[in-house]
Amino acid sequence: MLVRSRIINVKRKPTKCPICGERVVDIIYGTGIMTEIDFALEYRKEGIMGGDNIPRRPPIWACDCGCLRFRKVNPDGTDASVKVKLLKNTRKAPASVFTWESEMVKRVLQTGGVKTIYHYKVTVTTELGENEILSVAALSGDDALNEAERIISLGATGLKGRKCASMEVFDNK
Repeated sequence: MLVRSRIINVKRKPTKCPICGERVVDIIYGTGIMTEIDFALEYRKEGIMGGDNIPRRPPIWACDCGCLRFRKVNPDGTDASVKVKLLKNTRKAPASVFTWESEMVKRVLQTGGVKTIYHYKVTVTTELGENEILSVAALSGDDALNEAERIISLGATGLKGRKCASMEVFDNK
């Protein structure tokens, strides 16, 4: 039986995995017990969690499904000097990176009802004066407003404020 190493030495970041074809993402170290879902919701970025222990020769990229990890090496095969990505140094991406779906859109998609789904940009200002632009798929402008209010109240955007002081809805064209 042939056993393959799960860590492959590469000279540069591959665009996709040679085994499964999935895209290659960064490994984020210093994450503790955080899951990829928790990371995506909080930081709105892709990444594979590397845990708290950084190996002596750390892989810095991984296949999105996790089947392979990649370690950067110099052209002569020696270990390249790399800077590992740490959670504490990771900046959050804006919440507009996601397209949020309203509950009405989810129901329409599940039931197969024929409705037109619109994409809106919702500019939200919280009670603390924080601003965020959300991309929302909804059946109407009112539906988009309701979804934006729900997202803010749940704290899914990472803002400190939980109440919407003002909102504006724009067609996403």
